[in-house]
Amino acid sequence: MGVVVWPMVETEADDALASAARLASADVRVQKVCIWTPDKDLAQSVQGDRVVQIDRKTKAIRNAAAIRAKYGVDPALIPDFLALVATQPMAIPVSTASARPAQHG
Repeated sequence: MGVVVWPMVETEADDALASAARLASADVRVQKVCIWTPDKDLAQSVQGDRVVQIDRKTKAIRNAAAIRAKYGVDPALIPDFLALVATQPMAIPVSTASARPAQHG
C-alpha cells in the first residue's frame, strides 16, 4: 500500500502532514496526494488537482478551485487569510499591533 508511518516527536501533526504532502508531490511516481483532514491550515498545501484535501465527515474533496470557492483565496494565501479572520488567537503578539488606523494616501 505504500503508507509511511513515523513518530511525532518534535513537530505537530499538521506540520508533518504538510511536509509529507510536499515531498510526495515532488515525486514524479506519485499520481495524486490526498490530505485527509478538514484542518484549514492544511488547505495551503493544496495544489491544483494533484494535491487535494479530503474531509471524511462531509465527504468533500477539495482541489485548488474548491479551496478558492470555500475561502475566497488561493491555497497559497490561506496563512494570510487565517491570520486576518482567525477566531482563535494566532501566534501574533498583540503588543506589536498598532491601535492606530491605517493611513491612506
